[in-house]
Amino acid sequence: MSNAEIFSQSRMDRCAEIQRAIMLEWRKTNYFNYVVRATERVSGIELCELRRLYFTVGIGDDVRDIPFHDMLVVFSMIEQEIAASRKRAATPEARNEANFTIKYQISTEFSDEEAVRLLSGIRIETPFDEGKYLRIQSQ
Repeated sequence: MSNAEIFSQSRMDRCAEIQRAIMLEWRKTNYFNYVVRATERVSGIELCELRRLYFTVGIGDDVRDIPFHDMLVVFSMIEQEIAASRKRAATPEARNEANFTIKYQISTEFSDEEAVRLLSGIRIETPFDEGKYLRIQSQ
């Protein structure tokens, strides 16, 4: 898959599958456990270079290599679901509703600021670098 590929429905479906698996595991174990692993060296590279890379994302051995953008989509969806769940839990009448629907806002582009904000909350393993994890801090 090329990074220049149009963000298609099949890419969105793949992002949603990965997001659902991560959230299902979290609900099952009450532990936010996931795999995000760089597929090549990332130490010292800038955000514009990160944008061209792929990352292994998923749960346990059920992982897929996806473009940087798709990784951000997955974690944006996770963030939105967590926020909606917290809002629901804080609203007494909503807690009693049988059905719970979330409408995700999916961006086809992430500004540098938004990408850094999302990345600062993601634990990214770096098996090709000296450090164990990629550290990105939102300013």
